Amino acid sequence: MSYDIKVLSAGAVCKFNMSCGSIKAVRTGGFGRSFEETYIYASKISGEWFELVKDGTPDLLGSFYVCDFDFDSGDLPPFWRTGEAAEGHYGLIFRSEELFGDFRLIMKQLRNMSPSKTLIFLARIQDNERNDVCGVLTLDEFLALAAEKRIYSNICYIIQG
Repeated sequence: MSYDIKVLSAGAVCKFNMSCGSIKAVRTGGFGRSFEETYIYASKISGEWFELVKDGTPDLLGSFYVCDFDFDSGDLPPFWRTGEAAEGHYGLIFRSEELFGDFRLIMKQLRNMSPSKTLIFLARIQDNERNDVCGVLTLDEFLALAAEKRIYSNICYIIQG
């Protein structure tokens, strides 16, 4: 099973990759029809999409060296769900505190590139994908949830401010 971390800096125009510490934000050339059909909301917003990867690792492995998911705890319900069970959502965990620190910094850089200070965040696992969207969080709220391992796979997060 493969996975990756995708971040859209809404409205941004950038011709270069970015880096912060050991994390690179690599510009992507867009996505295929499958992504656009699955993540309808995310695919409609203009701006620059980046994939977050660990510097010096093969591009083929995507975000594998930056993070993992807590597969051992089983499916975790997204924190805002009160009704239907959520399957295929796992908590995002970073491979080290250093990587998490670099992640915080690169997320701030990507947010500051956006004219509206808006990011779309998606940690994708290539399994059981669906178009779930978590309504607007501030970057501080998002990073606090990430520290608590409460950012889940295959959910599109809207981060503003």
